[in-house]
Amino acid sequence: MTPLPESFLRTSLLWVTATFAVAMSTGHLPAADPVERPRVDSLDVDYADQLPRIAPTEVADAPATFQIHEGFHVEPVAAEPLVADPVAAAFDENGRLFVVEMCGYSEERDERRSRVRVLEDRDGDGRYNHADVLVDGLLWPTAIACYRGGVFVADAPDLYYFKDTDGDGKADESRKVITGFSTSNVQGLVNSLHWGLDGWIHGATSTAGGQLRAADDPDATPVDVRGRDFAFHPETFEIRATSGGAQHGMSFDDWGRKFCSSNSDHIQLVMYEDRYVARNPHLAAPSPRLSIAADGPQAEVFRISPTEPWRVVRTRLRVQQLVPGPVEGGGRAAGYFTGATGVTIYRGNAWPDEYRGNAFIGDVGSNIVHRKVLEPSGVELVARRAEDGREFLASSDNWFRPCQFLNAPDGTLCVLDVYREVIEHPASLPPIIKQHLDLTSGRDRGRIWRVAPDGFTQPAPPRLGEMSTNELVAALAHRNGWHRDTALRLLAERHDDAAVQPLRSLAAQSDSPLGQMYAVHALANQSALTVDDVLVALRDKHPGVRRHGVVLAEPMLEHSSELRGRLCELASDDDPLVRYQVAFSLGEMPGDAAYRALATIARRDAADRWVRLAVMSSLSTGA
Repeated sequence: MTPLPESFLRTSLLWVTATFAVAMSTGHLPAADPVERPRVDSLDVDYADQLPRIAPTEVADAPATFQIHEGFHVEPVAAEPLVADPVAAAFDENGRLFVVEMCGYSEERDERRSRVRVLEDRDGDGRYNHADVLVDGLLWPTAIACYRGGVFVADAPDLYYFKDTDGDGKADESRKVITGFSTSNVQGLVNSLHWGLDGWIHGATSTAGGQLRAADDPDATPVDVRGRDFAFHPETFEIRATSGGAQHGMSFDDWGRKFCSSNSDHIQLVMYEDRYVARNPHLAAPSPRLSIAADGPQAEVFRISPTEPWRVVRTRLRVQQLVPGPVEGGGRAAGYFTGATGVTIYRGNAWPDEYRGNAFIGDVGSNIVHRKVLEPSGVELVARRAEDGREFLASSDNWFRPCQFLNAPDGTLCVLDVYREVIEHPASLPPIIKQHLDLTSGRDRGRIWRVAPDGFTQPAPPRLGEMSTNELVAALAHRNGWHRDTALRLLAERHDDAAVQPLRSLAAQSDSPLGQMYAVHALANQSALTVDDVLVALRDKHPGVRRHGVVLAEPMLEHSSELRGRLCELASDDDPLVRYQVAFSLGEMPGDAAYRALATIARRDAADRWVRLAVMSSLSTGA
């Protein structure tokens, strides 16, 4: 008998090992797939016949490719040629949609193909029918936020402000305001600009990080954001590093808790701000990012699209150690998170109430939108799969690439679909495969989808820009998070003294806890917050309002004995998140009373590692 080649024996052993790993982790053998069969490959083989091109689906036919959760439907609000390669977007106060088009993805940065478009719905039917190019000739733009009629746009290494001041649809004001973002990784660039409750714009710096400074101050000491996120003030361009540092996708929930996502760790919760642990130089703090998926960071997903041929071949070559790269999923080519992105908390008011606060994550490699239900567990959250054996939204079209999401003014959720034949990072494609692919295929295409409940009726377009100050204050209690966020931003832009008394009344008397919380932040953003305002929040019946009152009390603690006394009382609060925040904030309070309050928390919450961390962070010169 002719002996088997050593390469075949090695391949067979690797295949058996991978198959056994799948069986051990899932309880069953993997389904039949070309990648699972032992075979002899070679780098001398031309794989052209195994790598057929994949055709796109036209917009009119695309809805038929979707499988969506019962009671919902998907409809386009914009598509090519009106939009292409949408990777980020933001609604302004009157419903215009500013869209970042990263047409240079993934290897054409220097060709400056990318741009920002402004979409308008001029007939009020909920679909955009007019577009202007606000600015073009960009490198790799990846994030956007509205401000004073214009937009901040992140285009690493810089962050710009663009504004059309004469109404012709083109930006005639263009300023570089911040610089220093790293450009080392096309999938690790600055992303996810969002307004915070504090009146600053927050963003993720991803895996690339950077050394940030105001663009007009070359002598400034840069802010190191490697492994961290950032925030900047929209008027002064003061920059601060914040906790984070995940890959692509960052958002806040209604109460300001921060979530982020990475390719193979699809939902993470930011547990604390670095500024607290920095007070105690002897404290060895864990990462602030906590992976919270009950089914694990690289959880199983249920795609309905076929596995791309290139992915099958690449996995086979990796299993045989013919090309570098991780062998994931026990040697399977697909069926698990590999391109998780855009984690977003649903905060709208058009869907049934049980979906509020759910997390949505895209996987651009699996052509799905995944849903998680968030459950409290002490001061942590646990994210549990909402649908068994299927995804909230999946497409049989390999070109469907849901990279980001938007809570829309109409209360629905919008999905930004880059719509590309190949979305993979070019460095992850072995040359033997890459030579047969077209990484530019689809750069003239892109879709924005609305996910709406069946029976949804399109409301009138928003006109918050035309609201009076009193109307904006009232909008802080709106059930739709987009309306609250936009009203908060506009109040900060106007800085109208006439807002102070209505804000104070809302903070003290509203039936909406969220409205109360937004009102006290609006007062703080206007430099109008008083000790009495904070005391009202600290005595509120809702724990979320009390928790935010604790944060807002910090700069006043040194000069207010009444606030110090109330903060110490809250060390015995019934809500674990309130006690957790108090443990951090006591580090900003002078005097022995802070130590006694910390001891109270430590005795009650000794078993909670995060509360122990918070207590230890405050055992510095402040407490």
